[in-house]
Amino acid sequence: MVSLKKRPAYAYILPILDWLTIVAALFLAIVLRGRDFAGEFTIVGAPLEGEIVFLVIFGAAATLVFRYQSLYTVNVFITVADQTVRIIKALFYTILGLALLAFFIRATWILDSRLAMIYFTVISTVLLVGGRVVVFRNLYLWLSRRKVFHRNALIVGAGENGKNLAINLFLNDHLGLNLVGFLDDELPLGKVVFNRAKVVGRVSELKDIVKVFEVQEVIVSLENVDHGRLINVLEIATTTDAVVKISSPLYDVVPARLFIEKYGNLPVVGISQFSPSPFLEGYKRVFDSVLAAIGLLFLLPMFIVIAILIRVDSRGPIFFAQTRIGKGGRPFKFYKFRSMTVGSDKDSDREKTVVEFMNTKTKVKPAGKASTKIVNESRVTPIGRFLRKTSLDELPQLFNVLKGDMSLVGPRPCLPFEWDHYEEWHKRRLSVMPGCTGMWQVAGRSVVGFEDMVVLDLYYIQNASVLLDFGLLLKTLPVMLFGSGAK
Repeated sequence: MVSLKKRPAYAYILPILDWLTIVAALFLAIVLRGRDFAGEFTIVGAPLEGEIVFLVIFGAAATLVFRYQSLYTVNVFITVADQTVRIIKALFYTILGLALLAFFIRATWILDSRLAMIYFTVISTVLLVGGRVVVFRNLYLWLSRRKVFHRNALIVGAGENGKNLAINLFLNDHLGLNLVGFLDDELPLGKVVFNRAKVVGRVSELKDIVKVFEVQEVIVSLENVDHGRLINVLEIATTTDAVVKISSPLYDVVPARLFIEKYGNLPVVGISQFSPSPFLEGYKRVFDSVLAAIGLLFLLPMFIVIAILIRVDSRGPIFFAQTRIGKGGRPFKFYKFRSMTVGSDKDSDREKTVVEFMNTKTKVKPAGKASTKIVNESRVTPIGRFLRKTSLDELPQLFNVLKGDMSLVGPRPCLPFEWDHYEEWHKRRLSVMPGCTGMWQVAGRSVVGFEDMVVLDLYYIQNASVLLDFGLLLKTLPVMLFGSGAK
């Protein structure tokens, strides 16, 4: 777990300023509307004004929207145009949420008129753009040039990628990173790599070097190693008190598919943990069970319609049950709506093709449109083609969620023969509960290679959070509606 004091100051200052700004804007909107505070209620016997409590909670919720728009990454808040656009987008979602809340709850103490909404929109836009783009951005750049709040950084890997990273740190003072040196197993100790930055130790000495040099940020930039070696280094790095980030070609699928922080012109992938905390896993179990039960209740009419269409379309059962591998290699029964002819799961040619695909380590270019999902199209039924395209065939997995075999969000479970051919680092993707949707469906879905799929799953595990889960669930809907990458 990263020590709080090791994080950059802006990681705390900006969310607090945004929270204060949203609260102030909503407060002023209510005052300008000419309405006194009302809606009194009590908590633990103490009277509280409804607006006061709501302002505090709503401001906190708004900062989550801002984080979702990447407004707390340094390469965004030092810009003018990009930051302004993202502020407007974040405010749009915030105001939309406020309007929907006021409409459905019908509480006049939230916002009781269009005029109050207009006041809030104008005030929040002016305060956020002015405060962030004009004041905070320029103050931050001024302080950065004077080395205020600079943090010690260590680069693991002194190859071309590591050297390019060092150059970018040198040319971009606003990043606030002071490079103390490199760790490398190939170059001699004391070898100058760039601008007096030397090799100060071996990769195996990572934990000790972090303590000796009081390193606040470790950037793993290994390139001529395999994924297994990289994962082992990351695991060691996350046991230190330093912030851990990756800038390596082995993780290039992440910045190719997602908006990622940049140090100069090099994308860096943040790692907040190596495995989710027990608290997060507990929250996910409760959240999954409640949402799956609600989903099954509301989707019951759709289940009936799909069941009738499957029955009319072809002979065979409505549901397809198959053994899959879940958390820690544990097998379980996996449910889907049947989308193929009976017996299609016993396809030895497909199994051989899948294994060959995994072993060739095929990579797909980010712009590539061709699907890498291996399916015998001749065995897909007419209604099954539609179900697979929209992922409606996946809906029965809500039963798996209720049973505790799966989560709503997580890596996809694999087949037993796939598990048997996994390398050790591949198996790390199922160190958590598998999910109905995840990073692969949203960012890659059938158009990334096998190892890139594993990397996307590892990225999810290494950054799992409540906010990330909500974001992936929201992004899954348009992927389903438009059938992006499905087959």
